Amino acid sequence: MPPLGRYGGAAFGAFDGDGRIDVITTRLNERAELLRNVLPAANHWLGLRLVGTRSNRDGIGARIRIGGQVNHVTTSVGFACSGDKVVHFGLGGAAAAELVQIEWPGGTKQKLTSVKANRVVEVTEES
Repeated sequence: MPPLGRYGGAAFGAFDGDGRIDVITTRLNERAELLRNVLPAANHWLGLRLVGTRSNRDGIGARIRIGGQVNHVTTSVGFACSGDKVVHFGLGGAAAAELVQIEWPGGTKQKLTSVKANRVVEVTEES
């Protein structure tokens, strides 16, 4: 591993679409470096890509709850980096998320039920 101090920032996401979170780092005076997660996929996952209609178009700031997990849409993840707008949730052994609750930045609340796992779902804000 290179000595510390050569890296400027990091961003996280399933860059190859397999649901396992990878890391891309910026390096000073060098090309960015992608660190792929190649561990066996033992559990299920769900990614949500939000499309705002009344809120901002990317849903930045929306709060999402699946079971006991809560996350929000942001691209701010590190110095000199911008992350994926897909919000990732681990589902363990569940083949579907029974309930997905979204609170959009404009205050609208939306619910999805029985959302199948192991894919990225695009959700458009209800009018």
